[in-house]
Amino acid sequence: MTVSRFDPSPSFWEQVRQALPEVLDLRTVFYLLLGLAAAMVALDYRELAQVAASRAGLARTGPLPLDPPTAGDQVRPYLPKSFPVGPDRGEPTLPGYSGPLDPSAIAEPMKFVLAGEDLSAVGRIEVGTAENFRSIVEEYGQRIKTLHIHSPGGSVTDAIEMARLVREKGLATAVPDDGYCASACPLLFSGGVTRTAGAHAWIGVHQVYSVVPSEEGAGTPMDLDRSISQVQDLIAECQQLLVDMGIEPALWIKAMRTPPEALYVLTPEELSAFSVTTADTAAPLSAAVRR
Repeated sequence: MTVSRFDPSPSFWEQVRQALPEVLDLRTVFYLLLGLAAAMVALDYRELAQVAASRAGLARTGPLPLDPPTAGDQVRPYLPKSFPVGPDRGEPTLPGYSGPLDPSAIAEPMKFVLAGEDLSAVGRIEVGTAENFRSIVEEYGQRIKTLHIHSPGGSVTDAIEMARLVREKGLATAVPDDGYCASACPLLFSGGVTRTAGAHAWIGVHQVYSVVPSEEGAGTPMDLDRSISQVQDLIAECQQLLVDMGIEPALWIKAMRTPPEALYVLTPEELSAFSVTTADTAAPLSAAVRR
């Protein structure tokens, strides 16, 4: 008795051989698509994490510990509601305040305090701050001689308007010892007929930016989402202000090379060289900063 074995025809194996590459190709495509989907999820997560970190930074208030800048090492993080502290810096004291400022004051809309011939301006320059400033100056203009500023900046257009009013009224401007004047604040500071910076004062610049509000109440910085002509107009206004106030236009190059999330802090030598401070008025920097 003979036992017959299964002997498939050649056509059967030929069909298997021809189908195998198709199966492998489908599996390859599937894994490629799966990998692509995973990569897209990872990128989305990274972007969301960056946005969340940016919002957290924008919402942060109070002191921000930072190393003092030195020549050639002058770029520091910028948070619009914080101010730098360090081993060489204390808390600023301004006219009209009984003692050092509350650290949270700089995160609030700019507040004006009159003390004799001095007017202190502390806080953020918001849309509408220029109008408030004008009403105070118009009422007490004959009395005010010096505007003392401690501000992280804010609205560029308001800062420009305030600077021109400062110059029109013949006021001096000053950043106090351990004070802070950043972002749009130096535009306001430029309006002074004389301009002084106290010991360990930080005066810093960066690119113009816009803030897009979020549902959580914070915002994220981004390049100005206006037309190119509007951006050029705003940049031209800033440059024209510097020229009109007697400040070297080259300062604007430092600003335009520094991203919105950073700040280029000017050294005392640069404050003098760019005429940000007037002759012989820049306060000496500490030994730690001079090194």
